[in-house]
Amino acid sequence: MLYKIKGKQTEKVNQTKFKQEEKLEKDLEDWIENNPSILGERLLIIGRQVQIPEVYDRIDLLALDTNGNVVIIELKKGGLKDPVDIQSLRYASYVSRWEYEDLEKQAKNYFSEKGEEEFNFNDKFEEFCSSAGIDEIPDLNQDQRIIIVGSKLKEKLGSVALWLREHSIDIKIIEVSLYKDGDNLFLSPQVIIPVPTTEKFEIGKHALRKDRPWLSNGEDWHLNKRCGKIMKEKLIQFNNLINENFETVEGPNWNQKFYVSFKEGNHIWIYVNTHKTTLVFNFLIKKGDMNVNKISEDLGIKIFDRGSSLSEKLQLESSVEITNKGEYDRIRMRIKKEFNISSDKFLNFVKNCFNSFKQV
Repeated sequence: MLYKIKGKQTEKVNQTKFKQEEKLEKDLEDWIENNPSILGERLLIIGRQVQIPEVYDRIDLLALDTNGNVVIIELKKGGLKDPVDIQSLRYASYVSRWEYEDLEKQAKNYFSEKGEEEFNFNDKFEEFCSSAGIDEIPDLNQDQRIIIVGSKLKEKLGSVALWLREHSIDIKIIEVSLYKDGDNLFLSPQVIIPVPTTEKFEIGKHALRKDRPWLSNGEDWHLNKRCGKIMKEKLIQFNNLINENFETVEGPNWNQKFYVSFKEGNHIWIYVNTHKTTLVFNFLIKKGDMNVNKISEDLGIKIFDRGSSLSEKLQLESSVEITNKGEYDRIRMRIKKEFNISSDKFLNFVKNCFNSFKQV
């Protein structure tokens, strides 16, 4: 319900319907395209009525989020019902195979139609991430998400959406309501799924929730949900390497959503960001103690250049960089499928990092 404030009094604003106001799915599409924050998050729209060549279907809106995930947005001005859920899953499966060039081509076509003739995908996405306060530009299309928007949630679709979330498919259901006050129309969006959490009000306890599987079974979450098959094997190899060669190191700690960590003493020494096709190792070392050129030469990997284009960054093979973290330096290694975790050279590198960290 929506109320209008008049001094100390309130007046109810009457709810109306899309059909009654002669509003179409196109109108809802316009509103969200021009202001995607209606959906409760930052999104970069890169396509509208996107053609899927394999089946000649069209995605209502296509977007990227601040984690680099591709977001399929499906809109229904009437009640939400089957087969919109199956349709959205089908779209997600298609775009999961898109490479950087496919996303770049799609975004270029979209922004060119909007008059941005000098459009640069690399600059657009980095600017989008920077405006959200993100300084580490994420890999693109590591995962896909679904947002379904409509005027009434059907019980059957709600059940399917909850089941999908329990199986780590990121789907969001948003109900939108229209209100009318004179000639003015008001749009009220409400996230129905996932169910809003009450966690921040639960003082003194930390409940394990089904919608936070990394807390109840973090090992399964990272190995089987976050990692693809190859990265799963590499993460297991790395865990074995640490456990077999560093007796004082505690870990792995699995209960974070995006990374696995290892402690030395009371401090995190290593944390590993998990992704489908990449592992990002972060080692803390003594400031100025190690040289990025030597690491690159010893391990046979590239040096990560922050000044390079997004396309170059994403297509780069395994790479390394060193950044300043206050009293520490951080060695950040992006590991791809060709990197050999079990090599003696890598073990010696990890031992050097450990010895350096112990000096701080």
